[in-house]
Amino acid sequence: MEKERREVASLTKIMTFYTVLSLIDRFKIDVKHTFIKICDEVSCVIGTSAMLLTGDKLTIEQLLYGMMLPSGNDASHALAKFFGQILMKTDTKRPKDKQSRSTDTSDDEDD
Repeated sequence: MEKERREVASLTKIMTFYTVLSLIDRFKIDVKHTFIKICDEVSCVIGTSAMLLTGDKLTIEQLLYGMMLPSGNDASHALAKFFGQILMKTDTKRPKDKQSRSTDTSDDEDD
């Protein structure tokens, strides 16, 4: 039985891949015609790499290949940033539910 400690990067990329596919379906995104511009933060990610350079513009499909074939941490990071921004935008447009409004006690008159 092997007891050597292992990194979970590959498992993380598989879950990122699954999550990205779910979000592509949810938001009806065209993976062949939606481009992501690579920023400095992404191009400087350490570890295994798809060799992305600052300023590159790649489709989501290309980044998915870059994440899974060479196990590119940089491609995974680019996809996570892109879809994270989409989720943040959709979350701010969603009205707060009744329960979260009721927890605000700053306007209570019983003080």
